[in-house]
Amino acid sequence: MIFNDISALQHASFSPTVCIIGSGPAGITLALQLEKKGISSVIVEAGGFDYITSIQEAYQGTVIGDPYFDLSVARLRYFGGTSGHWAGWCRPLDEVDFEPRKGFQNSGWPIRKKDLDPYIKDTDAILELGPLQADVPIDANWKEIHFEFSPPVRFGQKYRKHIETSPTIGLLLYSAVTDIVPVPGAIDHVKITSMDGKQQRLSAKLFCVCTGGIENSRLLLWANQLHNGGVVSDAGTLGKYWMEHPIYGAGSAILLNTFSMRTKNHHGIKHYAPTARFLHSSGIGNVGLRLFTGGAMKALVRHGLCIAPELFTELAQKIRQNVACGAVLRVAWEQMPVSSNRIELDTEKDKTGIPRVKLFWKKQPKDRQTIETAVQAFGIYLAKTNKGRLKLAEWMANGLDYPESDEKAGFHHMGGTRMASTPAEGVVDSNCKVFGIDNLFIGGSSVFPTGGHANPTYTIVQLALRLGDHLAERFAV
Repeated sequence: MIFNDISALQHASFSPTVCIIGSGPAGITLALQLEKKGISSVIVEAGGFDYITSIQEAYQGTVIGDPYFDLSVARLRYFGGTSGHWAGWCRPLDEVDFEPRKGFQNSGWPIRKKDLDPYIKDTDAILELGPLQADVPIDANWKEIHFEFSPPVRFGQKYRKHIETSPTIGLLLYSAVTDIVPVPGAIDHVKITSMDGKQQRLSAKLFCVCTGGIENSRLLLWANQLHNGGVVSDAGTLGKYWMEHPIYGAGSAILLNTFSMRTKNHHGIKHYAPTARFLHSSGIGNVGLRLFTGGAMKALVRHGLCIAPELFTELAQKIRQNVACGAVLRVAWEQMPVSSNRIELDTEKDKTGIPRVKLFWKKQPKDRQTIETAVQAFGIYLAKTNKGRLKLAEWMANGLDYPESDEKAGFHHMGGTRMASTPAEGVVDSNCKVFGIDNLFIGGSSVFPTGGHANPTYTIVQLALRLGDHLAERFAV
């Protein structure tokens, strides 16, 4: 059922059990899972079916720290959310990503990978994926890994017709949630502002905030401010421990024929990652190494002949024998969660009256240590096994700053409402329920305590399916 304003919803006599705020992958997946359990829900979306500039402007904000993207470009405010940006990279988090790691501060989830594994099959179906290939250990420190690639699924396009005809899912468009109103220990209702500025309230038994890795924090910070801490009573971590996946070119390589070039991966990319043993022993974050074949091999050999003529003379001969090829190494990696990387409310407000975002984001020394340790170790692996030679990018080799002309990051907004065992450590518990509030839940990557190196969409969908099952249990007879 589709409603263009709250009056239409009220006149339809549709009384949803669950109010889901946000129509991205988390919100739509949650609604679909509740539908399977016979539980009615309404998805409240601030936008419509198409991009509208006057609605999108609510996502404008300020970034303080390292160079980053325009915040109004890094996410989308319409049905389907930021799945409209998604490139389709899919991989679940590794088992080690859920574990506390010595030397990597604030790591560890209150759940484990096995708690999300039961949702792999349904996640694959939603994202239209084939079975993920198993990782292949290649030595004690490294494993070859794989990504599956969604078409990619645009959630708004894929599920519009389904929701239009669903008797248990309502979609309320052009309705911005501007307040979450608490009573002691629970949420009573949310306030909704329509495009014409009219405000009304919407009630439900349960409320789920699924507005994204920045907006979840923004909305909770604002509601908490309006109600003197009545939404998140222990707000010491709210908005904090925000993370991204930095992505940069790290070097170039010559790969010999002893290095298997056969691949089933997207665009011929070979993917590698450190083993759990290496992560625990080194204390660095998780890293995804991406080898793109077809690099500037001859230029690399010319440079190598100047600094190590004996070694690179042999490599030059192998090139003439067609037993070597060039590759470019790019790296995406996990930031260590720190409280200084955070979301705050600005003094300037958007048209609905909610303060805009100030995002404080700066890469830390541990982030630099992560990429340098991993790339150097992979170079040693190539050399020791005689599978190739790696040349570090100039900025890494010479200790320069991160290149501003590079990719920078992945639009992967994580943290801010982190999952934890206690209210002092996070905002939500292991079931994504806000501590101290019986009927308020958070969906999406804002609950990630750490980010791993994999793109977050796959895990977002797994968590939403799990949350749907948990909510259904509350209504079981």
